[in-house]
Amino acid sequence: MERLSLSLPEALAVRIRDAAHADGASLSAWLAHAAESQLLLRNAGKAIAAWEREHGEITDAEMAAVERAWRE
Repeated sequence: MERLSLSLPEALAVRIRDAAHADGASLSAWLAHAAESQLLLRNAGKAIAAWEREHGEITDAEMAAVERAWRE
């Protein structure tokens, strides 16, 4: 486990602490989960961009089909 030191704007630090507390998580666990989520989003964006380079831009109809599938 690596220990990191970081600086955050005070208002953001308060919101993070409040969210971690509300979720029943330690501050470290909450921030680790948030970082993992952000990395997942970045990788998803890269994967989508690569797919679109090969197959063309994703259409509104394709997006609607995905949204419908998520709701099922």
